[in-house]
Amino acid sequence: MATYIVNSVYDLISKLYGAEVSREDPATNLSLGVADLIVLQNNPRRLSFVVVNLSANVVYLKPNAPATATSGIRLAASGGSLTVNFLTDLHLASLEWHGLASGAASTIYITSVVLR
Repeated sequence: MATYIVNSVYDLISKLYGAEVSREDPATNLSLGVADLIVLQNNPRRLSFVVVNLSANVVYLKPNAPATATSGIRLAASGGSLTVNFLTDLHLASLEWHGLASGAASTIYITSVVLR
């Protein structure tokens, strides 16, 4: 049995999956309003993402189609979040995601992990 020296989570991912990954974190948070907006572009290299609702309004997210208050995943105000990863959600992590909020100037934070 081979012994591996693992110095970081990146080393572990490389050993387990044979892949190099990096984090994509935008320089600024995204502001949503009452009209649909693309919050994540389609990216076949994206393995996972987390969206956190930082606003006092409800946010709705939906893959591959405009989000609405009656058709989307609801993120509660002040901390509601959505985590999507390829291990449990298959290709959903790589799709284009849309969002909107119940009020203007609704800030969300997004971070993702992508293949290098």
